[in-house]
Amino acid sequence: MPVDKQAFLQFAKSLPEDAEIQIRNSVSRAYYAAYHACLEVYKMDDSAEGGVHAKLISGLTTSPDINDKKIGYLLKQLKGLRTVADYHLLVTVSVRDKETSIKQTEKLIEILPK
Repeated sequence: MPVDKQAFLQFAKSLPEDAEIQIRNSVSRAYYAAYHACLEVYKMDDSAEGGVHAKLISGLTTSPDINDKKIGYLLKQLKGLRTVADYHLLVTVSVRDKETSIKQTEKLIEILPK
């Protein structure tokens, strides 16, 4: 059964906060909700350096459209939080990071062009 951006976001919200691994997974899943939401609307900047995530963010942050830029910077912030959650295991990821990730993902999805 296929999943969509809302499934990632709902999963991020549903994870309990009694262990850091659950908080880390919430931050990561919230980012992927935002990433997949953007992919439904935007194409990647194939001329940009980096992988698919960097190309999408670059295309948004260099867009002349102010709303696209805003979305790009939100996605960049969320990617930064996800990178810490997934790769920087000696850095504590807090409930506040989870809350920020979820709130920023909801904001991003809300301002996406329809």
